[in-house]
Amino acid sequence: MKLIRKRNNKKYLFLLLTLISLTNPIFAGYGGEGTKDKAEKISKFRTQELINYVNLTIYYLYSAENRNERHVILFKSCQKLLNSNKKTVKGKDKKNLTACTNLMKMGTYKNVSSNVNSKSIENSTKTKEEVRRKEEARKKEEARRKEEARRKEEARRKEEARRKEEARREEEARRREEARRREEARRQEEARRREEARREEEARRREEARREEEARRREEARREEEDRRETDAKARREADARRREEAKDRREADAKARKEADARRREEAKAIREADARRREEAKARREADAKARREADARRREEAIKSRSTIDYKSRSTIEFSDDSDSGLIDY
Repeated sequence: MKLIRKRNNKKYLFLLLTLISLTNPIFAGYGGEGTKDKAEKISKFRTQELINYVNLTIYYLYSAENRNERHVILFKSCQKLLNSNKKTVKGKDKKNLTACTNLMKMGTYKNVSSNVNSKSIENSTKTKEEVRRKEEARKKEEARRKEEARRKEEARRKEEARRKEEARREEEARRREEARRREEARRQEEARRREEARREEEARRREEARREEEARRREEARREEEDRRETDAKARREADARRREEAKDRREADAKARKEADARRREEAKAIREADARRREEAKARREADAKARREADARRREEAIKSRSTIDYKSRSTIEFSDDSDSGLIDY
């Protein structure tokens, strides 16, 4: 019943969120808010005027001493988008192109970019030659560094190989020495064991000789008293037969009791295994119920997060914030 009730609650919550999303103007598109993240063609922004403006402004900002770093990032992003092969833009890229277009229309950096245009034409040849030379020098320096790094790596590898070889040789010598010591210890142990076996064999032989002598003496004594003990021996045999019979009965009774005890122990072990299996099944069911409860809680939190995000004013996020640089004398957006 609890599972059915949770499913019904989840169903009602989903219907409620769907109704809110349909009636909310942010999701329904009322007032033009629904097209905020709509993709637009980049050809709308890719004009020669905007391309020249962005390139000259970037050149000016890199040559200026007190430049606005946010504007540098903005114009670099616009330059990358205008030089790319994209057909459409949306989201942050669309906002950046819109901000660059607005700055161009408002005349920000317009005068300085025109001055830079005249100077850039004169210095374009020198700049390209300097860039080419710097690039060649940089490539040579990188090649030299790579060669030095390769040589150092080779030297390091050779040194490591030499150290490993020395360590291997030392380890082999140590192992040979240990093997020699173990072999000596084994030989000494074998010699000691052989000596002990010899002594034990001698002691065993002496003990057997003593026992044989005692047996011979007992046999002589038995023969001497054979007539006297004949009647007693018969009585003892009968008593022994009775004792053996009783011992046999006791053994059979003990064997039967052991079998019954073994059967009881097997039954108890079986009951314990069944109880353990039931406990594992119950623990598994509890874990599955806890996991399902956590998933439902996560789903509720995600739905609450979606509901809270739906109240955000997306229009206020479309503007680009810039730092208040009072010394730059520029307009921040």
